[in-house]
Amino acid sequence: MKWVFRTLLVVSVSGMLLFYVWGKVDLVRVGYELDALLKKKADLTKEHERLQARLSQLTAPERIASEAGDKLGMKPPGARQVVLVPSHPGDASPGDGPELPLRLARQMGK
Repeated sequence: MKWVFRTLLVVSVSGMLLFYVWGKVDLVRVGYELDALLKKKADLTKEHERLQARLSQLTAPERIASEAGDKLGMKPPGARQVVLVPSHPGDASPGDGPELPLRLARQMGK
C-alpha cells in the first residue's frame, strides 16, 4: 500500500511540475509573439506615415498644375473662355446670403 501512495505522490508532483513548466514556456512564447507584433506595428506605422507624405506630395495643387501643363499640355483658360453663371442654392432662400458666381470654362474651337 505504501508503494501506491508513493507512486500517486510522484505522479501528482510530476504533473504539477509539468503544468508549471508548460505555463512558463507558453508565457515566453506569447512574449515573443507580442514583441514580433509590436515590431510589425511600428513598421506599419512608419510605412503609413511615408505613404501619407507621398500622398500629400502627389495631391499638392502646384504639382497637379505642373503635371497638367508639362505632360498634358493644359493651360489656364483665357479671359474669353470663362463664363460667370450665378448660382442659386436649392435649399436657401434668395435673401439668405450673397449670391456667388460659378466659374465655368468653355472649350474654344479645336
